[in-house]
Amino acid sequence: MDTYPQPPSPPTPPQPPGARSNFVVIALLLLAVIVVVGCMGIWVGLRFLSSAVHVNVEHDGGKKEVSIKTPLGSLEVNPDLDEASLGLPIYPGATRQKDHDSATVSIDIANQAKVRVIAGKFETPDPLDKVQTFYHDRLGDQVTKFKQRDETGKTVFEIKHDKQEKVVALKTSGDRTVIELVRVSQGSAEAN
Repeated sequence: MDTYPQPPSPPTPPQPPGARSNFVVIALLLLAVIVVVGCMGIWVGLRFLSSAVHVNVEHDGGKKEVSIKTPLGSLEVNPDLDEASLGLPIYPGATRQKDHDSATVSIDIANQAKVRVIAGKFETPDPLDKVQTFYHDRLGDQVTKFKQRDETGKTVFEIKHDKQEKVVALKTSGDRTVIELVRVSQGSAEAN
């Protein structure tokens, strides 16, 4: 028997790409979509905030009043204060210290809490004992806590009622008496 040589077999066609390479392509496309959507979300959020946040700074002489209003709440800082806003007497003849330690700060969180802090720092050449007697006589029965000398050497009168706290702190500084007056109100507690 004669055998004839067999013709070479035709080349086999290339195999289609495996399922793994399709998975990698799909994962990369999905990641790209997530990045693009995330960037668009950040851009829209920043655009919203930039149009919804209002900052107002007013200069009146040497005083600066700042207010920031956002959809989440507001913050206002005003350097003005007086005896009525403090709800505490200011010692007669005392002068306000000019080192930026006095201001009214109002924080209002939308539909949540409202806090108002009014603080003033004053000084007088009168001795501590005389100033202490003045506040003892003027505050009288309102005082809920009194410390002759706290850990910082201050004489402190505290008045706490409902959602409001007032503090008078006295200390000697050289030959002068420093008077720190603070009022903290929560909610709409504005009564003296």
